[in-house]
Amino acid sequence: MANVLGDTLIRRLRKEKGMTQAQLCEGICTKGTLSNIENGKRPPNRWVFKQLMERLGENSSRYFMDVVTLDDRSLAETKDRLRGLLRKNSSESNEAAYALMGELDRDKNFSTKENRQFLLRSKASLAFNLKKHEDARAYVLEALRVTRPNFDEGKIGTYALSLDEVFLTNQLAVVYFLEGCIEKSTDVFLAVKEAVDGNYIESDEMIGIYSDLLYNLSKNFGLLGKNQDCIDICDIGMQWCQNHRRFFQYPRFLYNKAYLLIYLGRKEEGIKLLEKAFALFWGFGRYAELSFIQNSIQEKFGIKIDNLAMTSL
Repeated sequence: MANVLGDTLIRRLRKEKGMTQAQLCEGICTKGTLSNIENGKRPPNRWVFKQLMERLGENSSRYFMDVVTLDDRSLAETKDRLRGLLRKNSSESNEAAYALMGELDRDKNFSTKENRQFLLRSKASLAFNLKKHEDARAYVLEALRVTRPNFDEGKIGTYALSLDEVFLTNQLAVVYFLEGCIEKSTDVFLAVKEAVDGNYIESDEMIGIYSDLLYNLSKNFGLLGKNQDCIDICDIGMQWCQNHRRFFQYPRFLYNKAYLLIYLGRKEEGIKLLEKAFALFWGFGRYAELSFIQNSIQEKFGIKIDNLAMTSL
């Protein structure tokens, strides 16, 4: 059933809509991947199928269980397990992630471009966890060249980036930031934002990555002394979080803006925002993060906001 749907449904709907393969797959998968799906050579995975069907104006849930094979489901579960280990970022989980990636290197199911890119992206994440920034950059660039053999940093803003490519270019900018190359990091972040703004594909993962992108830009602008740019990006980030119900990320933008306003001498305005940010951190149970920024604000500006004040806001 998977191949029948793969080689008839998507192709038929695309032709009914008068769309080319390039128009349908832009920002979702490569043209070669779509061609393989339509020719029955491979079933689409969960995310690709959902995005293709949404672009075609169809409800993917009507067809989903028929197009996802057991092999595809097994791969998805393995990927989720690897992501979980990397997110945990402990010595034990990093060791387990390294062992799992070694198994996947030898797994023939991971020989496709999509899976090779995922694996290299995971290796970059492990290198980040281990603070091996040069290794992280090497893996990121290798992963990008899986789908873009002639990848050029200077052309990022002109690309129709896939979800994985957005994640990878965002990682590249973070590497530059960690290496102290703030201007270079900012240039890459801005280029990624331009690419996403021009070819936005809505999904939970993309929304989350874009939130991180805006937050990283706000930090970089602040460090570069581009104060109005920092404030503008914080406002965009807060609006984005509200529009997409990413309330967990909202207080980070609020805090960055408050910090800058106090730094610029707009103390009363900044403290009001700071109190709101602290209350949200408190409400979300992010106590370690809250303690760190409380200490930072007190050390930098001599301003103390205690937990009792937060609970009454």
